[in-house]
Amino acid sequence: MKRYKTYQKVLVILLPFVSVAALWLLAHFVLKYVMLPECQFYKWTGIYCPGCGDTRAVIALMNGDVLLSLRQNALIIALLLLGIAMYAELLLKVVFEKKFKSPVFNLKFLVIFLILFSAYAVVRNFVPAIAPI
Repeated sequence: MKRYKTYQKVLVILLPFVSVAALWLLAHFVLKYVMLPECQFYKWTGIYCPGCGDTRAVIALMNGDVLLSLRQNALIIALLLLGIAMYAELLLKVVFEKKFKSPVFNLKFLVIFLILFSAYAVVRNFVPAIAPI
């Protein structure tokens, strides 16, 4: 099994936090100074695309409103949780140097995730309670 050096462990621990801080600052800049276009798919068809509400969901999440973020587009929270799980897996592998079977990088898990997301993208057009506001 591969032995990781100390600096590699420190990078695995610190790099995600530095990346999140940089993305947070970039998002604040973009949301303050850049005019984002409206969804052309919704404009022309009246149907919510899978990405409709993403920007509003990120804004709500940045303001700490998780429930509003879920209402705008649940995919943002799902991807955030998936990213945290992937990071935890990498952290366990590097810091504790243990090998284990990944539940995240499993074909069955990814297929189920894709099916659930596709179903959500369709159902949100028919159920007003989960449509973006």
